[in-house]
Amino acid sequence: MDEIDMRRVCAWAREGGAIACGFFNSVQGHRKADQSLVSQADLEIEQMLRDQISEHYPEHGIVGEEAGSQDSDREWVWCLDPLDGTEAFLCGLPIWAVSIGIFRHKKPYRGVVYLPATDECYWNDAQGAFWNGNPIRVSEKTSLDRTDWIITHSRTHLDYEVTFPGKMRSFGSFAAHFCYVARASTPAALIGYPQLWDIAAGMAILQAAGGVTTMLPDGAVLDPQVLFEHKTSPRPLLASPPALVGDLVRYIKMRQTS
Repeated sequence: MDEIDMRRVCAWAREGGAIACGFFNSVQGHRKADQSLVSQADLEIEQMLRDQISEHYPEHGIVGEEAGSQDSDREWVWCLDPLDGTEAFLCGLPIWAVSIGIFRHKKPYRGVVYLPATDECYWNDAQGAFWNGNPIRVSEKTSLDRTDWIITHSRTHLDYEVTFPGKMRSFGSFAAHFCYVARASTPAALIGYPQLWDIAAGMAILQAAGGVTTMLPDGAVLDPQVLFEHKTSPRPLLASPPALVGDLVRYIKMRQTS
């Protein structure tokens, strides 16, 4: 029997989505010390999630974007991004998500990503990865060409030299980007330098869907423990099927800095 009741966790994500919808198009954000944005919706959702986790799983640790770490050295650690894509949320755009990741022994174990504006819920359990109850798998493509599109992030034009012949698109939510790769809407994503809570849920879902999280410039598989040590990835990340890693590292090069 699974130690985590994923139906309950999905319900928490939907509850967080309902909180966010109550603020959508009617709340302003402010800049934190690291210059990222936060809103009252972020704060209320994370507090609700922390309260639920503490009630139902009191022996587990919690790492959250807004309220920091609590017992992050425990066997089970929940990684919370209450509103992944806050900038999109504050601009009135639809791609933002409640992201709940669960690590066991500092490895991705379970994840839930809920996009309220499109009513899409992604999660994984012992049976695999799912999108609104339907099983999902990463793309079966073994190479990329000009007919493909891949997801990128907002600083691609500044930080990378890209020779990928197809199209690139950014939607503003790392959690959503992982899920789009997991369901094969796109074969791959350039994630950049995320923090642990940005991708904890997405990594678990991607892994269950047959994908991998790797690093530029060489395509080495990410050791998730690095994220616990540094909180922010020290190298840019890629999300894809294993077969496409070679193409991605050929097409996407990190710019040389002086």
